[in-house]
Amino acid sequence: MQMMTIREIAQHSGWPEGRIRRLVATRRLRHVKLDGLLLLPENAVEEFVQANMIEPDTGNGPRGSFETKGSLL
Repeated sequence: MQMMTIREIAQHSGWPEGRIRRLVATRRLRHVKLDGLLLLPENAVEEFVQANMIEPDTGNGPRGSFETKGSLL
């Protein structure tokens, strides 16, 4: 498993360092702290996105879709 610093993860993912630091601080990204150095798995951001992905409503749920109920627009 490739481990990277916050700066490296930011460059690799395109996300700002501040966002990654906040996610680490709130324990929402996998990481390890070794002698004061924070290291994250190379796929930490990808894991976070996959775990928090919201799938679109297919209209099969209890509320249905806008098309079947009509739209106010």
